[in-house]
Amino acid sequence: MKVNLAMSDPSTLTKFEEGHVPVVGGQIHYVAGGEGDQTVVLLHKLGGWAAEWRWIMPILATRMRVIAVDLTGHGGSAMNGEPPFISTQEEMASHLMSALDTIGEDRISIAGSSIGGCVGSVCAAYWPERIRSLITVGSALGGKVNRATLEKDAAKAIADGLFDEKENPMPREHAYMESIFGMRNPAHMEEMTLSRQAAGRWIQPSARGVGLYDYLSILPRIEAPVLMAYGGNGNYGRFAPPAIELMKNGRAEAITDASAFPHQDKPEETATTIMSFLGV
Repeated sequence: MKVNLAMSDPSTLTKFEEGHVPVVGGQIHYVAGGEGDQTVVLLHKLGGWAAEWRWIMPILATRMRVIAVDLTGHGGSAMNGEPPFISTQEEMASHLMSALDTIGEDRISIAGSSIGGCVGSVCAAYWPERIRSLITVGSALGGKVNRATLEKDAAKAIADGLFDEKENPMPREHAYMESIFGMRNPAHMEEMTLSRQAAGRWIQPSARGVGLYDYLSILPRIEAPVLMAYGGNGNYGRFAPPAIELMKNGRAEAITDASAFPHQDKPEETATTIMSFLGV
């Protein structure tokens, strides 16, 4: 599925280029623009797509090179064959770094929302020489759960009507998105429905990859400075204190009056937070 990055404003990203690069098992879609001494890679939420950064990309591109990437199975990043039961964090991180190799990006900063920040953490731990800085935006960096729990959760998600029997995502009520994520903007809720449809059956395997991974065990290995940003209206700020305690150089920052996805609710404030942390 081709994702229109400028779906809300056709003039917003006219100076950006998009492309696909091959990786093992499929291809990774990206959109890039801007120039500068630094490159920041933007990663979307679980069930999201690169398009959700479209309000922030033009701001950041005035100071640096910006690349928004669709993670494995999301947006325009198509994988061959059926999704597995678990799409591991290691696989998603490897796909990302392989794609960046092909694009020609060596040393980068990563800013990732939700699962994007989780993948960014894995990259920072395993490729320390390539990650300059890491910004997580509402990312649940916690411990792991076992496979049996993941299987029970998968069955419950189907029983609760969040996914059908084949694990295709079902539309979610606005009240649900407000209670879970603190979302209040109906347009953002509708876009989440569209981006989840694009990711389709890759959502649950990707979520299980997050559940299976022990982020707390790798946080002490991260050499890069880390900012754990989160929206004040969401409930993801609770993950910051225990995670930061394990980091060598980490801190937290709340973006007030924003949902778990402040890059959509408060793009200017989020962009300022990113630029300030990166020193550009």
